[in-house]
Amino acid sequence: MTRRYVILGNGIAGQTCAEELRANDPDCSIVMIAAERHPLYNRVALPRYLRGQVREEKVLMRTVEDYQKRNLEIHFETWATSIDPAAKLVRTNRGQEFPYDALLVSTGGQPAPPPWPGASELPCIFGFQTLDDTNAIIAAADRSQRVLVMGGSFIAYELAEGIAHRGVKVTWLMRGPRFLRYVLDPEGGALCQQLGEEMGVEFILEDEAKRFAPSNGHFLVETEKGRKVEFDALCYGVGLQYYTQPLEGTEAELRKGIVTDSRLRTNLPDVYAAGDIAVFFDLMVGKHNQMGTWDNAMAHGKVVAHNMAGADEEYFDVPTYTTTMFGSTMAVMGVTPDVQPELESVRTFSYDEKFFRKLFFWEDRLVGAIMIGPPKGRKKLIEIMRSRVKITRPRDELLDPANLKESS
Repeated sequence: MTRRYVILGNGIAGQTCAEELRANDPDCSIVMIAAERHPLYNRVALPRYLRGQVREEKVLMRTVEDYQKRNLEIHFETWATSIDPAAKLVRTNRGQEFPYDALLVSTGGQPAPPPWPGASELPCIFGFQTLDDTNAIIAAADRSQRVLVMGGSFIAYELAEGIAHRGVKVTWLMRGPRFLRYVLDPEGGALCQQLGEEMGVEFILEDEAKRFAPSNGHFLVETEKGRKVEFDALCYGVGLQYYTQPLEGTEAELRKGIVTDSRLRTNLPDVYAAGDIAVFFDLMVGKHNQMGTWDNAMAHGKVVAHNMAGADEEYFDVPTYTTTMFGSTMAVMGVTPDVQPELESVRTFSYDEKFFRKLFFWEDRLVGAIMIGPPKGRKKLIEIMRSRVKITRPRDELLDPANLKESS
């Protein structure tokens, strides 16, 4: 009998899974449920699109015809409303029912609502997650004199840099002492601020929005410390709300996302999770972890496809994230203190030379790194992390890319 697979989500995790399943089984049934109206597009390219460095057509990665060629049945602007694990059935907002032999939940999430009083009532407020979000932000930024960016996350940074790159004035307000305060130390945060200010971004740190009001055809934010900033659009990044609703009411273990083992299996029979939504057992640190990176989601998709088809593969990889950083480069690899606070570290930095490197260790193994500036040695560091070998040489030697050619 033909196996029936249902995949919730057509991001890179769901798409990779579907195409891997099809490559290994030409006859199986594959149904994809996609909440957005677009075929697969490259979320990693959205910041470049916001900066005006790529065209929209270059962001799109698949066409409707591509799904037809691969015999993938996809339903756009559709989402699962409930899952019946006993009947092995998915129900959608359109009244459809899809039976499955194996189910993948890779639904990701959407920007959390703005937490500041009165912000949600503004007519010009934008999260940054989808292609449609990006088009709306571009249109708003290009008719604005100043854009207010709020939050201390990666998303907030990408907004601040992307909008500033379009030649629009940006004020970046965050309640913490620096960008990525749980990952970067004060010196790394100071270098990020230095690079941003050189690009014209105004930083307001350790402060919070108190109220919003109309002001002379614009809008005004007043902070808790009494700062007042006029702006025309507000863009924010304060994390995601993961779409776990279809599993609510079942016995699935939910912990912000969907909890899985190292094989991406949930505690429900034949139900798997992958990508941003998966709280998976991470072999790198021996505990559950949740990752929002593109390459992690893609690797999840391949492993979960094999396991849905009957394999027994554990997932292990070194997640990486590389982006521009106000004219420089920022690379984050592996595990960082936001995931495992007890990590040990070594670092080097220079404000004058505009570089920062910090390496993270767990039980004498190199497990993570963050770099601002030229990412020399990045690939070798990832190789060392993947090998899981114990580091016996002085750890600070690994900060110099010239030393990475030698054995660790």
